[in-house]
Amino acid sequence: MMCLMSAVDALQEIAAQLGKKDWNRSVNHCNAASWRTPNSVGAPYNNTVNCNCSYPDGVCHVVQIFFKAQDLDGTLPPAVVKLPYLKQIDLNRNYLSGTIPREWAYTKLEFLSISANNLSGRIDYLGNITTLQTLSIESNLFSGPIPPELGNLVDLETLTLNANNLTGELPTTLTNLTKLKNLRISSNNFAGRMPEFFGSWKQLQALEIQASGIEGPIPSSLSVLSNLTELRISDLRGEGSLFPPLQNMGGMKHLMLRSCNISGKIPPYISNMTHLNKL
Repeated sequence: MMCLMSAVDALQEIAAQLGKKDWNRSVNHCNAASWRTPNSVGAPYNNTVNCNCSYPDGVCHVVQIFFKAQDLDGTLPPAVVKLPYLKQIDLNRNYLSGTIPREWAYTKLEFLSISANNLSGRIDYLGNITTLQTLSIESNLFSGPIPPELGNLVDLETLTLNANNLTGELPTTLTNLTKLKNLRISSNNFAGRMPEFFGSWKQLQALEIQASGIEGPIPSSLSVLSNLTELRISDLRGEGSLFPPLQNMGGMKHLMLRSCNISGKIPPYISNMTHLNKL
């Protein structure tokens, strides 16, 4: 099976924009055996292009690009939009710089991870990729507020924004993310109080808000998150509160409430959290 020439050309353009210097133009990139670095489970690197050759026309289409920890020093490629069947991109742990291309707003990506690079600018266009289920942009230099359009990502399950320069208050449109299971927004420069709309995220399993710039108190609406297994909140400025109501979180494994201006006693129900291994 072979890729369309348009896909091959797009891959070559993407490789050039990323600064991928070991790209072999002579191999069939839709043959998994010809383009894949051996990758064990959990390895910090990945160098893979995957195709789906099961389409009725018998043509292979690129569906995954994983260039993780490949020392790439280019920019994010606008040419990604030329691969209409592309579902997943992982460019973690490189040296990529520049901004998110406007063209990415027209992709149908389901998984996008560009963490641990030197990327900057605003993240406005990401709210247009409504097919996203996983979005990870942590450990970059992104700035500006979270765009209200991010609430359009109604299929989103993982949102990781840690360690950027994001500012402003969390938009109320985030209440639309009812499928969210993993939310991490630590180490930013947000403003305003911790929102009351936790009740919209009833499927949430992990919540991390550490040194985010957000002020207290911790809202009582946190109590509805009965599926939480990991809760990390720290460095809340502003108004204090009593110990938050966590009695419905019987599956809790990791609990951190540090420098949150919490007063009062630790409630007895904490001893009933039999799965808790970090407190």
